[in-house]
Amino acid sequence: MKPFWEQEYLNKNRSTFGNPSQEVVDIVPRLPEGARVLDVGCGDGRHALYLAGLGFQVDAFDISENGIRKLNEIRDENQLPIRTAVCDVLDFDYREGYDLIIIHGVLQFIAREKQPEIIRLLKKWTNPGGYHIIALFTDAQPVPEDLREVMVGVFREGEIRDYYQGWETVMFESRQFTDQHENGIRHCHAMNKLVAQKTK
Repeated sequence: MKPFWEQEYLNKNRSTFGNPSQEVVDIVPRLPEGARVLDVGCGDGRHALYLAGLGFQVDAFDISENGIRKLNEIRDENQLPIRTAVCDVLDFDYREGYDLIIIHGVLQFIAREKQPEIIRLLKKWTNPGGYHIIALFTDAQPVPEDLREVMVGVFREGEIRDYYQGWETVMFESRQFTDQHENGIRHCHAMNKLVAQKTK
């Protein structure tokens, strides 16, 4: 069974996951002019489109062909500076460092044994003074039944902070919430959000 968002990506008239997250909006004043941004697992582009619209140079990728197709259509209509790809995080064509890397709602879908390698890779491609914005689901709530096949790498509560020892924590948040999607599916989640700055 495909995840619910694959069908929702076919609707170009709305963003599947809503407006840009507040932590993405809040980071904008900290970024240098013309900053390079990488949106990992970008879906249909709610963050990539927002940041490119502000004049940042954005690279964005996702494994979903539907998501990238929708993002490309909106990008082209608005002539936005976004380079896209359909690929896995380990297969993306990294070319130069980034001032901001967004890893929003992605890591829990990656097998536990691959997570350390991926975080190391993304740190490597982060410029000194650059930021990571991470949002992920934790084990403080059970995985919803319809997502069990794909949500294979849920983090322990607070665990993500251990990966960022030596970086400055700009923001950390732990919360639980219920969301309801356009198709009527309702989920209860526990989430950690981390904004961290590379200091070396």
